[in-house]
Amino acid sequence: MRKRSGISTLIKLAVLLIVIGLIGFAGYRIQQIRQAGSHSEAVVEVMKNMIPGLGEDTGISTGKGKDPLPALSIDNIDIVGCLEIPALDLMVPVTASGIEEDGFVSVKSGSPVKGKFRLTGNRDDVFRNLAEAKPGDKVSFTDVEGVRYNYRVTTQFHLKNWDEADNDLMVCYDTDSQTQFVLGCSAAE
Repeated sequence: MRKRSGISTLIKLAVLLIVIGLIGFAGYRIQQIRQAGSHSEAVVEVMKNMIPGLGEDTGISTGKGKDPLPALSIDNIDIVGCLEIPALDLMVPVTASGIEEDGFVSVKSGSPVKGKFRLTGNRDDVFRNLAEAKPGDKVSFTDVEGVRYNYRVTTQFHLKNWDEADNDLMVCYDTDSQTQFVLGCSAAE
């Protein structure tokens, strides 16, 4: 009986250590997400001081900007603009293509000038409420020179093989290794 009791105690101790490790990792990840949110909010404040009219909904697209998008380095991160979805109280910096940063959105492909503009972010932090956006909601992207592009949400869908469909702007996050949640938007005047 003693051997069983010893083995049972070791198993309980191993399970306890695993649970403590998982709780510690979850706490660490939550802290990372909070810090990322603070960092992106600080970058947005810097952008508001540098880009005229950022965050002010004039309801008007201000015209065609440059392609490729001009970039501005803030805290050693190349920023190309800001994504706003007022219905979700979301205002987040957008990094240049290939630059992924927690708490930020990244250009995946396309551009607001040429169309098929695809932005990606993390569903656990910046896009945690993205699925709450509804058809008709306003979405805007403002580049670092202050050129604003307005869109309206037209659809939501899950996608296994990337197909850009007829959307001028796609705001996405991965739901698993082969599927993305996509918020499809059309240009609005």
